[in-house]
Amino acid sequence: MTVYVVQQQMKFDQTKGQLVPRFTSINKAEKWGEIVYLLSPSAHPFNPDLVLGDLHEKLSGFNDDDYLLLIGNPGLIGMSTALAAYYNEGRVKFLQWSGRHGEYTEIKAKIY
Repeated sequence: MTVYVVQQQMKFDQTKGQLVPRFTSINKAEKWGEIVYLLSPSAHPFNPDLVLGDLHEKLSGFNDDDYLLLIGNPGLIGMSTALAAYYNEGRVKFLQWSGRHGEYTEIKAKIY
């Protein structure tokens, strides 16, 4: 089981003087599988050939045991969802953060 995070999001921490992860709750997704980041914080959708090559490589084994965690640029999220569905006969599972419950919940979708 793998949790594919579309893009690692970073922010600048003034007190540390360095970039730090923007979302600290991602570690709670580990109960659903190993966390794998698909794209770097600097990835962007304006050169899709490079991004799509990376996404094809990393998502080629996407299956019913895996999840997408939709964090990052909306264009990159769309590309990642399309490829995950492509490699798994249209089926994709997502993790959605519930601030109310302080945990992730599963969403199953049959894209096509």
